[in-house]
Amino acid sequence: MASRKTNTNGYDDLTPKQQRFVEYYDGNATAAARKAGYRQPRQVGTRNMSNVVILAAIKSRESRKRKDTIATREDRQEFWSKVMKDKKEGMSERLRASDLLGKSEADFTENMNIRGNLRVNRFEKRFDGS
Repeated sequence: MASRKTNTNGYDDLTPKQQRFVEYYDGNATAAARKAGYRQPRQVGTRNMSNVVILAAIKSRESRKRKDTIATREDRQEFWSKVMKDKKEGMSERLRASDLLGKSEADFTENMNIRGNLRVNRFEKRFDGS
């Protein structure tokens, strides 16, 4: 049985080869298994992609990567606010930032109340086999 070691990536339940598989996985399990050092990459890649611990580690790695690169709603709103308030920016850029900020805050939505009855007819198509 392969030894398990503590890893700073949070993959403590995985063997070193499985940890490398997770790090190399980019959508191609066979290539990740080959890079991780497995002798039968096609079979091991398929097997690893059915291992719930490995799948959770891949998902965790992807979410950490996404957090660093994708701006949150708050980041966008802060950016648009800075552009909107920056007197050095052109008026069109400031107005555009103001517009985007307002849309993100749902400032321009209209609420409409509609009263009435709605009749729904349900049609079913039946096949009698003839």
